[in-house]
Amino acid sequence: MKRTWGGADYSTALRSDNDEGWVALELARRRGEHAERVARVVFWDAEGQFFLETFAHDVPLPIVEDMIAESKTAMKVR
Repeated sequence: MKRTWGGADYSTALRSDNDEGWVALELARRRGEHAERVARVVFWDAEGQFFLETFAHDVPLPIVEDMIAESKTAMKVR
């Protein structure tokens, strides 16, 4: 996802760590030169389910909804 909302640019990237047993879609926000990770949807193999994590930031609901929808198609789990 690449989307602008409220003067910030939001983008997602797929990350994984096979040793720890997780895959995640991470959400970054950029305002000017400042970029930060603001949230992620994680699938943990050990738990067998998805979790939404935010990192002490306000994230607009439409951005979260888009991120969740994208995570359902981007993360293929068994």
